[in-house]
Amino acid sequence: MLFLVSNTAYSQREVVDRIVAVVGDQVILASELASQLQLVALQSGKKPETQDELVKLQKEVLDQMISDRLFLIAAKKDTSLSVRPEEIDQMLDEQVSRIAGNFKSYDDFLNALANEGLSVRDLKKKYRPEVENQLLKQRYIQKKLATVSISRHEVEEFYQKFKDSIPSQPEAVKLAHILLVYKPSQRIEDSVKQLAMSLRKKALNGADFATLSSTYSSSGAGANGGDLGYVAKKDVVPEFARAAFKLNVGEISGVIRTQFGYHIIKCEGKKGSRLKLRHILLAVVPSHDDSLKTVQLADSLLNVLRNGGDFEKLAKAYSADNATRAKGGELGWFAIAQLPPEFAKAVKGWKTPGQYKGPISSQYGLHILKLLDYQPAKQYTFKDDYDKIKELARQDKTGKIIDKWLAEIKSKTYIKYELES
Repeated sequence: MLFLVSNTAYSQREVVDRIVAVVGDQVILASELASQLQLVALQSGKKPETQDELVKLQKEVLDQMISDRLFLIAAKKDTSLSVRPEEIDQMLDEQVSRIAGNFKSYDDFLNALANEGLSVRDLKKKYRPEVENQLLKQRYIQKKLATVSISRHEVEEFYQKFKDSIPSQPEAVKLAHILLVYKPSQRIEDSVKQLAMSLRKKALNGADFATLSSTYSSSGAGANGGDLGYVAKKDVVPEFARAAFKLNVGEISGVIRTQFGYHIIKCEGKKGSRLKLRHILLAVVPSHDDSLKTVQLADSLLNVLRNGGDFEKLAKAYSADNATRAKGGELGWFAIAQLPPEFAKAVKGWKTPGQYKGPISSQYGLHILKLLDYQPAKQYTFKDDYDKIKELARQDKTGKIIDKWLAEIKSKTYIKYELES
């Protein structure tokens, strides 16, 4: 089945779509369960090795899917709730980063995706509806819990009951960064665009489009002659969609620039609102000299900072991270144990705020880090850490409330398991 299970007989199975659970008037399909199992395996970096382990995990994941579906049904009835596309994009980026952090390197992560027949873009596209539903469910739960309060007496009771099992405060750092991305020179940009224009001309003059895509496309985009299948507008980035959905069957687009490079698109069919598309993709890859310039810029900025330069001003001027640039590059608090390996290694033993480190390479580019604050590991006490213990007590209380709501919803909803043993 579609799941990160290797070296067992079960890895050769294919998902035959069928109903594995009925929740009210909705169904959960085997393909949905397999997709969620795949995501769980990627997130945890673990995989079941036996049939018993697989069956147990299937049951656990299906139970969670049923609970999520129940809350989602309730959330969709509340017309005051909505989720913005940029919120979905941000959560997808965060989720991919967390998944990648479970692997020894980003290349290992990409190889694991490739073994599943996926790219990072495919992964985001595949789980976008699920992330949207997850955010909507969170909105619903947050709204329901908005009026929940907790008294000092309840905090004291919680502490006395759980003080031996309350987790310790982890060693953590508060970081800011300047992100520098590797950018191709204008010469590289122009040469790739010129090649794209020449390939478009060949296609217009009768050259086989699929052969051109297989021959010239970058990063595996030419597989199956660049065939994308039937695509909806929402499945592709806006620049691609604007060009593709103006085409009639048989037409070829102009040269289109997206974040992935230069595209030439051909429309080969139409079904309702979906188009059957094929494309040629030419990635714009920085040269060695381009990459070297980025490294030199990072070294230059580090020298400026170590000589008293203003980190916030430099972050606002140079950082490519749109989410943190306006805040002077501030990233927030991170438990060191949960940082991606490249960052955890860099900040190990780093305890003096105001210091700088870098450049540190990641999947996004080069980072210059500033330590804003340091928090040592310690055991929580009621006297010194009341606010933290209060939050843990509040989470415990709201968890019980959510469990009660879920039980009430389940008691009023028809649920049937169809999962085979």
